[in-house]
Amino acid sequence: MSTTGDQQPTDPADELREKMLAVIREHERKNVAARALAGDPNPTDADPLEYVKDIAAGYTAAAADTLDDYLDRLADELTPTDVRALRMAGEAAQAVTPRVVRAEADRGKKPPQIADELGLTPSRVYAILREQRDAHSK
Repeated sequence: MSTTGDQQPTDPADELREKMLAVIREHERKNVAARALAGDPNPTDADPLEYVKDIAAGYTAAAADTLDDYLDRLADELTPTDVRALRMAGEAAQAVTPRVVRAEADRGKKPPQIADELGLTPSRVYAILREQRDAHSK
């Protein structure tokens, strides 16, 4: 039988589970620390864009009637510095989009697939490729 709250579990299976979890957490902590000391810039293998992707997913998933609520929550979470960084990242993403389109096309992806992955229309991807082709032919 196990207990709840801050008390230790009394069931042998729960005790074993807690000990195993503690060993695993300690191993992960030591592994992250060793990787950080070795100069690994991302020792936890965390996705560096995870928070940005979460914001994007929340924004696109918010229905029209809940968008204001979502934006209010974001306004409470984000600092002006955060918003500036996101705005600059958005501008960088827009500026790099044609290069990403070209790179993906060079890897053999078809424009409709590129469009789907980037959230563009296929006609926009075709236009980007056409603009790049015309710029290189001059």
